[in-house]
Amino acid sequence: MKALNILLLIVVFQIGNIFAQNPNVSVNIDTNAILIGDQVNLKILFSSPSQYNVLWPDIKETITENVEVVERTLVDTIYSDKNDIITLSQKLTLTSFDTGNYILPQMEFRYQAEGDTLQNILLSNSLMLNVNTIAVDTTQAIKPIKTPLKAPYTFKEIFPWALSGIGLLAVIWFLIYFFRKRKKNEPVFKLKPKPIIPPHVIALDKLDKLRRKKLWQTGNIKSFYTELTDIVRTYIGGRFGIDAMEMTTFDIKSSLKNVDQIPKDYKEKLVNTLIMADLVKFAKEKPLPAENESSMNISENFIRKTIPVVKEENMENENIIIESKKLDS
Repeated sequence: MKALNILLLIVVFQIGNIFAQNPNVSVNIDTNAILIGDQVNLKILFSSPSQYNVLWPDIKETITENVEVVERTLVDTIYSDKNDIITLSQKLTLTSFDTGNYILPQMEFRYQAEGDTLQNILLSNSLMLNVNTIAVDTTQAIKPIKTPLKAPYTFKEIFPWALSGIGLLAVIWFLIYFFRKRKKNEPVFKLKPKPIIPPHVIALDKLDKLRRKKLWQTGNIKSFYTELTDIVRTYIGGRFGIDAMEMTTFDIKSSLKNVDQIPKDYKEKLVNTLIMADLVKFAKEKPLPAENESSMNISENFIRKTIPVVKEENMENENIIIESKKLDS
């Protein structure tokens, strides 16, 4: 008898395990009765062995014709401690704007075990939802409809209008400014003019760089005289308006005769330097080191002697330019 009872317990336990392993579904609702326009939560639970593949039902925007799905969560997955049971859940938020009694239909779940070609179907339970209206006390007098409450404006609402207003004012101001300038024949935009660097500042800076190259000291005598005469000729063009770059030495000599600002001895020394440069460039003359140094000094002295007399303010600007060019070099 005792053995029979033990056997019965084992059978019941095994049957319980078998049923526990079978998929099951439950659908629960917070309440079966709501007021029109209110919301209610519907929770769906599906449990099965973890090796089962489940096809979740395709829930539309409405459960029935008059019951709408306002919101839905993602399908959540929970495994048991031994990972042998899986539970899928989802919550739907429902509402209805029509009074009446509505049946929430059964939901269809399809599932099959891994490696099994047979697909099974499991239906959920159906539910009843009662949608009621607000009771009206007919004994009371009918009151007028209240007007909507005015909500204060937010910064987010005001900002686009404020920005548009500022933009409109800016356009109006610019148009007024534009037509006033045009009426006075003045430029609308005044560009700050770049400071004009005097010819002697440019020439002295180039002579300083040429001196530091030490061309004639390293045997590049022709390059030295070519650069030296180019500097001098450019200076004469910028200072006296003589196109010296396109003239021969003889033509430059003739043109300088008519310039009273240049002392006679400086003219003669400069012309001799230009002649020396011609001999180096075209006759392969090789001057002595002292002659090369003298040519450099004569050119520099010629430029310094012919610097135009300027006002004190302009001299300060030139000194600033000279110092700036020294820093750059």
